[in-house]
Amino acid sequence: MSNKNIRILASVLTGFVLLIVGILVIVRGATMQDISDYIECPIIRLDKSYQKTIDKRFNRYLGHPDTVEIGGKLMTFYPSGHGKGAIIGQVSSDLGESWQTMDNLPQSWENSMETPCVYNIRTTAGREVLVLTSGCPYWSDIGALPDGFQSSVSFDQGETWSEFEHWYGRDMTDGKGYDGVVAMSSLTQLRDADGKPIDKWMGTFHRGPNEHGVDGGNGYTNYRTYLTLEGDRAVWSKPEPLLAAYHEIEDRYGMCELEIIRNEKDGCLILLARANRHVSNSLISYSYDEGITWSEPKELPHCLTGDRHKAELDPVSGKVLISFRQLLCNGKKFRRHAFASNDLMSEGWVAWIGDMDDLMSYADDDPSNDTYGDALLVVAKNYGGKGGADCGYSGVVCLEDGTYIMTSYGNFDALALKPYILQAKFKLSDIL
Repeated sequence: MSNKNIRILASVLTGFVLLIVGILVIVRGATMQDISDYIECPIIRLDKSYQKTIDKRFNRYLGHPDTVEIGGKLMTFYPSGHGKGAIIGQVSSDLGESWQTMDNLPQSWENSMETPCVYNIRTTAGREVLVLTSGCPYWSDIGALPDGFQSSVSFDQGETWSEFEHWYGRDMTDGKGYDGVVAMSSLTQLRDADGKPIDKWMGTFHRGPNEHGVDGGNGYTNYRTYLTLEGDRAVWSKPEPLLAAYHEIEDRYGMCELEIIRNEKDGCLILLARANRHVSNSLISYSYDEGITWSEPKELPHCLTGDRHKAELDPVSGKVLISFRQLLCNGKKFRRHAFASNDLMSEGWVAWIGDMDDLMSYADDDPSNDTYGDALLVVAKNYGGKGGADCGYSGVVCLEDGTYIMTSYGNFDALALKPYILQAKFKLSDIL
């Protein structure tokens, strides 16, 4: 072949390649989607001046924190690892302005097998008790069988803690056990028929589709267990299915990691659920009989869809803030563009801000509802994990003056090698 023909062929091939690249660029641009195309309410982004790094370590995974306030102190606890590992504690005596690592934590916390959850429960006599729980699911280091959950308490504002006490594992359930995943995802003080608080708290946890639960491993199941105090001991009742009347729905959508918040206007309990099968949005239900029966679960709008919801009421404005990991994931509907490798969209750690009436309208599937909250706050964009969605489990505290102090984990800067623990501190009046 002559040099002239080679040059002609090279020119043709180059033109063809450029044509294909151009077509691909056009297709990508034409199919590009943004989360704002789906979110039904205004999106705002938290300024970095409201953020503070609590714990960041070179090449060490830190994740899944929960946070509590007691006696003017903040405490946050998280595992050294993805969903399990030795529990690390940090304490702040100046409401999040500075943090110090806690010493002398219980030895049994070194072998935590799941994400820790912590609560400050207040008895009707005015006593404050800290309760920390950690599940023992079948996929943990204990082997291929479920083993319930563990519980630790503090009666001196977190200065000292009891060693873990094991509940409803194989040794307490004829060798079957309960798969305690995110135990307790919520812990709610119950009320009597007159609406007055009682010294009884309802905790929730779940097991997933392939676990060997007491009912034979029949898909996703959420459980309730009741906490009472007997002297200096936290006692948990035998777990029972929470959504038995809607188990088919519960399993079809993979409902899990429940959050329960009380609507003070009428006393009802509102339940928010992660939809882990990724075939729907997150779900919502409500109960008027202290969690005994629930309404049929309904899908939430996109602006409230994600994982591990944590809700706290602002006593100043009456608004509710719900922190969660954003995860729009429902087949190819939420692909960033035609060539995206993930069928999901996420900004990372977000928080919905709105009214209880909005939540109730979603739960009632009210077709006349056209309000979707005041805003969706992007607390911190995440750069790590599949689709930027390895983040967002959070602890949420709201002080009497309306100051929110929240913690979460994630790769919140593009150069981070591993997830780290970040704090966000603000008032709604700062951002709305």
